[in-house]
Amino acid sequence: MLAGGASRRMGRDKLRLEVGGEPLLLRACRAAGAVCGELIVAGRAAEVPGARAVGDLRPGREGPLAGVESGLAAARHPRVLVVAGDMPFLSPELLRYLLERPAAAAVPLPGGRLQPLCAAYDRGLLPLVREALDRGERSMRRFLESVEDVEYVEEEVLRGFGDPGVLLMNVNTPADLETARRLAG
Repeated sequence: MLAGGASRRMGRDKLRLEVGGEPLLLRACRAAGAVCGELIVAGRAAEVPGARAVGDLRPGREGPLAGVESGLAAARHPRVLVVAGDMPFLSPELLRYLLERPAAAAVPLPGGRLQPLCAAYDRGLLPLVREALDRGERSMRRFLESVEDVEYVEEEVLRGFGDPGVLLMNVNTPADLETARRLAG
C-alpha cells in the first residue's frame, strides 16, 4: 500500500479523509488485505491494523517508484500487489486477478490510461526499480517501458469486475472526494 505524497491538490492529508464512514487508507488496505498474505504500508507512517509500516529507502521525495522500491524490498512473498492508498472502491476480486497473472507486472489499462499504482509486480523486479531510481527515473510509466514482461489488463477484462472508472478511482481533489462520498452512499 502506497501512503506517500503531499496531498497538494487536496490541501490536507487525504488518506485520513473518510468515504463511506472509513478513512481512504483503511478502505484500500481492507480490499488489499482480503487477498494478500501480508500488508505493508510504504511511505508516511500510518497506523493500519495488521499492517507493517516501512519508510522510503531514499531521502527526499522520489515519487511512487521509490514507494514501490520500499514495498518490494520489504515484501516476503514473490508476488506483490501495489495499491495507492487513495483508491476507495478497489475490488478484492480484481486485485486477486492481478496477483494471479503470470507476467512480471500486471497493470490495468482502462481506456488507454495506465494504472501502475493498482498493479501486481514480481519481487524480482526490485533490481530494475533500483537501477531506474539510481538513474534519476521517477516515472512509473517509463519504468514499465523497461520491463520486458508486462501484461496490460484492458478495459473489457476490467469490466468483468465492475466499472473501471469507479474501481480504479483516485481521490486527489475535493471534487473527487465529493464524488467518492456520493458513490459510497
